Amino acid sequence: MSKKTITLKIMLLLTVMVFSQTTQTIKVIVPNKTDDVYITGNQEALGNWNPNQVKMEKISDFERSITVDLSYPAEFKFTKGDWNSEGIIKELNNNPNQKLESSESKNIFTIKGWSNAIDGEVLGLDYQVEFLPSQYVLGGGRQIKIALPNNYDPKKKYPVFYITDGEWRNFGVAKNYIESMAGEPYNIIPETILVGIIHGSSNGETNRNKDLDVLYEESGQQFKNFLFQELVPHINKQYSTSGFNVMIGHSNGAEYNHYLFLEEDNPFGGFISISTNFFGKRKNKDVDTRMANVIKNYNGDNFYYFVANAKFDSPDRIQAGDDYEKMYSKNPNPKLQFQKKFYEKDHNSVVPPALFDAISFVYKDYKQLEKYNTFYDLRDNYAKDMKALYGLDIEFTFSDVQGVFGQIFETKDEKQLDALYAFIEKHKLFPNGVTQKPGGVDAMNQGNLYYHIGAFEKSAIKFAEALEQINITVEPMVYFGNFDSLVDCFKKLKDYKKLMEILIKSRDFAATNKVYDDGNKSILLKLNYLIASLSAEHNIAKKEGKKAKQYCTENYFKNKLFTLEEMNQLSI
Repeated sequence: MSKKTITLKIMLLLTVMVFSQTTQTIKVIVPNKTDDVYITGNQEALGNWNPNQVKMEKISDFERSITVDLSYPAEFKFTKGDWNSEGIIKELNNNPNQKLESSESKNIFTIKGWSNAIDGEVLGLDYQVEFLPSQYVLGGGRQIKIALPNNYDPKKKYPVFYITDGEWRNFGVAKNYIESMAGEPYNIIPETILVGIIHGSSNGETNRNKDLDVLYEESGQQFKNFLFQELVPHINKQYSTSGFNVMIGHSNGAEYNHYLFLEEDNPFGGFISISTNFFGKRKNKDVDTRMANVIKNYNGDNFYYFVANAKFDSPDRIQAGDDYEKMYSKNPNPKLQFQKKFYEKDHNSVVPPALFDAISFVYKDYKQLEKYNTFYDLRDNYAKDMKALYGLDIEFTFSDVQGVFGQIFETKDEKQLDALYAFIEKHKLFPNGVTQKPGGVDAMNQGNLYYHIGAFEKSAIKFAEALEQINITVEPMVYFGNFDSLVDCFKKLKDYKKLMEILIKSRDFAATNKVYDDGNKSILLKLNYLIASLSAEHNIAKKEGKKAKQYCTENYFKNKLFTLEEMNQLSI
């Protein structure tokens, strides 16, 4: 047999191996009785990736099937007739083509949901997913993820962060940072809504580079229209938003941010650009010059721009970040807050550390209470500033004003302390230990603070009120824990009769109510000592003084106030 004949036989054999077909039945379990299902894949029997050509047969309410002649390996997906309605087999971010390597491969699949009508609970998601139709972008719309604050309240207003490449892990990283930084016990940023934009595919090709068009040609401008005219208005309509929006972009998304920033109707008050570039500069788009002019002349609301560079990124991206910094350094603009940070990372590993720093930077003016020099400044301007900067309707907390007490201790400003107490009462900021309800500062704590700034007359009034409010709004432990201040206050005012009255009532309370674990032995000994010594020193309430002296001698134990010998020598 000639070599030519052998070669021909081998070629024919390979042809038979490659193109031989097997009849195969493929079944799917669908989530809804009404679901029409199409199969589309890598060969003619599967529609050659046409999403609405090969319809599967309805076998029962939740089962669809098709029998076709297949060549192996076969790759395919399920749709409801278009690429916006892919069947989700595993999870939202991991929905690859299904494969049959041979006739023995698994041929039954379960669709958990459709990409244009995701039920987050079914997929085990802690965020919402929806498909937003569009008249602008390829495919007729985009799938979006919406991560709401854990305690989302439609009566409150929330800033919104948007992130492109929402199908990547960047969304999860941003989500985790925002939730952690805004949540208890940190509260270092306000609760924030995060929206991830999934670019998806059209006609079997990814939409990403068309959406994030680094030359900002037709497809890039159409994606801008989707963002400005459809997505942001949709989120504002569906959720309670504050009007402060930030766009996060990585790689092409970072460069795409240039163009959004240059648009006059830009709805974003901040940009986070991680590993950016200036392709537009090299293509005579004049992007860098235009940006420099906007940075120099910007005079709108306070704006935040963060840029991240990575040491092991491509040189042109590092240079782009440096160019940004030069633009701002040449013409610094107080209306436009700018920061560039450099990381010992590569193109992808730079994302997590940069996101944390960027979110912190954007919210660098949030809860910066130390910049308010007085309580009046804080009271009159803090809420206004948060409204102007982030669109927030601030609900004050006790931690917002806690630092003011330190300022007042230094200045001894009695009027400022009056105003602070009135403010706390008005906004119900103090957590009361007895009632378990927020309200004003209790009388004992007020009296103690007045005492420490030398306002003894007001302090005495509050201490007297505290005795009447004990176990009503004043915790017994707080009352007796600050008792030395009470005693010294009345002594400084030389109001010994009032002090004696308070001592007797306090002793009677401690005799019938548990305050300390030792059965109040310590506080009762102290109170009786104070009564006896005050009676002897100022010749008042002698009957009570003698009674107190007797108690001290009969119930004596070693203490720091007096010895038994000293008590026996006390003359009443």
